[in-house]
Amino acid sequence: MKVSELARQAGVAASAVRSYEAEGILPQPRRTATGYRQYGEADLCRLRVLVTLRSLGIDLHEAGRLAATCADGRCDDMVVDLLPRLVARRAEVANARAELDHLDAELATAERALRSGATNLSLCEGNEASDDSADCDPDGACCRRV
Repeated sequence: MKVSELARQAGVAASAVRSYEAEGILPQPRRTATGYRQYGEADLCRLRVLVTLRSLGIDLHEAGRLAATCADGRCDDMVVDLLPRLVARRAEVANARAELDHLDAELATAERALRSGATNLSLCEGNEASDDSADCDPDGACCRRV
C-alpha cells in the first residue's frame, strides 16, 4: 500500500508518516521502481502501535522504540517496558487531575463570591505568598495605588 493508504488506515496524516521516517521513528519503507513508498501489513501494525502509544501520552521516540521492539517479535519485552511507563503516566494524570480539581474549587469560590456581591475577592487579604494587606483600602477597594 502507498503512504496515503497506510496513513488513512492508521488514522494519521501522510505527512506524519513521512516525518516519522525522517526522524528514524519508523524505518524507511521499500520503494517501487518509480520511487513510491510501499508498505505492508507489518508496517501498518507497527504504525498503529506507535499511534496508540502516542495517544497514551508516551513520548514519540519512546513510542517508536517500543513499537520497534514489538515489530521485532518481542512484544512481551515491549509489555515489560511499557507497564511501568503506564503506571507513571497514570500518576501524572492523577496529579494533573488533583491540580485541576483544586483550580476548579478556587474558581467556584471566586464565582460564588462575585455572584453574592463581593467586589474584591479578598485579593489583598489572606495571600500567604506576601503580606499585601497593607495595600488594601479600608473602604473595601481591592488595592490602593502605591
